[in-house]
Amino acid sequence: MRKLKPSRQGGTEYVRLADLPNRQVGNLLGWLPPSCLTKVNEEEQILENCIEYEDYEFWYENFYQKDSLAAFEEEL
Repeated sequence: MRKLKPSRQGGTEYVRLADLPNRQVGNLLGWLPPSCLTKVNEEEQILENCIEYEDYEFWYENFYQKDSLAAFEEEL
């Protein structure tokens, strides 16, 4: 799975957990402190279960990508 591109609201870049594949959500929530979940007010809607893009990007590059590569190499 490719890394998701961020959504933007004001000067904030974020990712909605609902936009991620289930596998990523499970792994990410196992790593991410619950205090990092936030709400974003977008076009008169409140979007829940969002995280800042920089947190998602750090997790993706340092944990998810490495775990996915290791699992792929085990299959070979």
